[in-house]
Amino acid sequence: MIGPRDVVVGMVRRLQALRRAAVAEVEDINRLIYHVLRGGVVLALAFVVLAFLLHASGEGPLPRSSVPPRDLFGSLLPPSPAGLMNLGVLILLLTPVGRVALSLVAYAEERDLRYVAITAIVLANLTLALALGLA
Repeated sequence: MIGPRDVVVGMVRRLQALRRAAVAEVEDINRLIYHVLRGGVVLALAFVVLAFLLHASGEGPLPRSSVPPRDLFGSLLPPSPAGLMNLGVLILLLTPVGRVALSLVAYAEERDLRYVAITAIVLANLTLALALGLA
């Protein structure tokens, strides 16, 4: 026979399991955001260091100004210090945009409409600023 104590113990166990699952999900999205931020910085740094190494080996000059995004891929084939340096900076600029986009997805999955709206506004501002800056 199931008594009131068994029911309470069962409910407490289910609530604890639900809490652990919720905490694990939040930790997973935070871990993913951490890896996106870290990966973006490391990748950008790798391109900048590679540009300096190419420059040091006499492959070409470092850029005096940025290359327009429409000309970026042309400056990467063959690899040049200017193209690699500008690609590194572009990746560094896009890294926070990826972080905000992931946050937007996470808040949407949680159905937290207030944070979805706030994050969408931030993402729109970042996207507009990048579009105006790269144009």
